[in-house]
Amino acid sequence: MVEQRLPRAVFRLEAPHALSGLFAAFGTKIFATHHTGRRRAPMFDVCTRALTFGPGHKSLPNSYCSAYVQVDGKLFFLDTGSFEMLDPPPPLPDDSLGNIMVVWKWENLPEPPFFSSYYMVSHAVHPDERTIFFSTEKRTQKRAKVASFSFDTESCEWTRRGEWRLPFKGRGYFDPELDAWVGLSDHLDTIGHLCACEVVSAADANGPPVWKLSKDQLFCVDPTEKHIGATLVYMGGRSKFCLVETLSIDDRGDDIWEDLVPERLRYLLRVTTFFLKYDKNGDLRTAKHRRVRSYRLPKIATRYCDHLEKPVAFWI
Repeated sequence: MVEQRLPRAVFRLEAPHALSGLFAAFGTKIFATHHTGRRRAPMFDVCTRALTFGPGHKSLPNSYCSAYVQVDGKLFFLDTGSFEMLDPPPPLPDDSLGNIMVVWKWENLPEPPFFSSYYMVSHAVHPDERTIFFSTEKRTQKRAKVASFSFDTESCEWTRRGEWRLPFKGRGYFDPELDAWVGLSDHLDTIGHLCACEVVSAADANGPPVWKLSKDQLFCVDPTEKHIGATLVYMGGRSKFCLVETLSIDDRGDDIWEDLVPERLRYLLRVTTFFLKYDKNGDLRTAKHRRVRSYRLPKIATRYCDHLEKPVAFWI
């Protein structure tokens, strides 16, 4: 596969390294919420290509175990110590209305019932556009305990759903064509496969949802390539998705001196777009046609493994 150079950057912004979890999509804006000591956080609008500023978090966020979730125009943030909500940006000041100041800030929400003992492993927004499901895990010496919870964004109430978890890693997306949540499998023996999960009722207490595993392996299969991390993005339409994968290749070559030569790695960003469907047997499959492009990453972009293990991608 031909390696390409990354497209030229549209916008550059100074920010602390190794904090890739602190980027969020908010409407048509990309929100960089890194804690830099400043009171405001930059927001770049991908449509107007204009830079504005929004409120920063009240305390230092944990980028390694966090999630930004957009529901009904509002942005929700959950990490290991806080649960907050940010309303849509207020309108620009109008001089004809006088000096009316609108306070725009993150609002504290009721603390999740799992803060003290569990950590979040996956989440998904219900198609009712008001309920967020979170799955959590607690590892002990004997086994891992799991539990799922839901949060109603209108009533601001938490509900414990049961001793089960969603089958995907990180974020799952609701696909109306498949009538299912879709995400990357979190099971060790099915890494690189997608799973389509039955949508759990937002009103009733149900058991573990039924789910199907895709037949296709989406991660790199070339033995010379080593998978590092991946992010799945839903592009809408008729079950269109994009997989953003980071991988490494050892450039030492296959010769008798390989073990004596220091490892020389180059890193790639592979972007695969595809359509997902059920075949005639009801199995989950990707359509035959996929668009795959590989980009060679510059050394400065590979200095911090956080960016490689959790590549950040949005569809706006």
